[in-house]
Amino acid sequence: SILVMTNFPIYLINLDGSDDRLATAASALEAQGAAFTRVSAYDGRKTDPLTVSEYDSVSTRRYVGRDLNGGEVGCFFSHIRAAQAFLDTDAPFALVLEDDAVPAQQGIALTNALINWQVARGDPDWHLAHLGNPRLKYTSPIGQISADGCSCSIVRAHYFPVTTSALLWSRAGAQIFVDGAYPMDCPVDHFMRRWLTQTDMGIAIAPGLFVTTDVVSDIDKSHTSKRRGSDGRSLLYGWRKAKRMWGDKIRAMRHKQRHAKRAEGAFE
Repeated sequence: SILVMTNFPIYLINLDGSDDRLATAASALEAQGAAFTRVSAYDGRKTDPLTVSEYDSVSTRRYVGRDLNGGEVGCFFSHIRAAQAFLDTDAPFALVLEDDAVPAQQGIALTNALINWQVARGDPDWHLAHLGNPRLKYTSPIGQISADGCSCSIVRAHYFPVTTSALLWSRAGAQIFVDGAYPMDCPVDHFMRRWLTQTDMGIAIAPGLFVTTDVVSDIDKSHTSKRRGSDGRSLLYGWRKAKRMWGDKIRAMRHKQRHAKRAEGAFE
């Protein structure tokens, strides 16, 4: 395949030893002409979160209703590693992929188109773009991109999706993430939703530019507990989850209303 010069670095998070996943992701990226840098994932599968100095168990139990498992801590550290690798360059944008993400049709060309769209607008008014294929709720349209006959909508993601398989960072966004990540008090996807729903600084692409291969994540497994930590749930777990979710949804609805009012004003 011909190597296309993408105007952004690509970082692929991959656990040491997960060679099949690496090969699948690599061949899918290479088929669209994209080179990438592998980021060795933090293996949290045998980690006890209570031994991790960056982890705040009290705050996590208050916010999530349970402790994180080792895999979730590892996933958080891995995304910090990838964001830091980007910040160590002078690139303005970077794509971070987990190794179960593969580009959809023209996914790499459309990511390039998204960056070109933003460069034409000036400095980014967003910190993070979700390029996966989530169910989007509470969005406002802000633009369109196309490449080789494929087109997508760009939306303000007032209620940022909670998957982290394909993320495009702006430089300012990655810096804020790295600076504000500790102490950890929730899984990384919920950290991103809380932060970006509070600030309204997330965007997303519909339909998504990357799809997941639907294999269970190695990075998010834990040998010490169930995958999503149903062990050790607080008696208030359900209430805390509802409080967290509705807090984010109400903020998202307010952002959407404000966005609609600004758009009305622009057309008057």
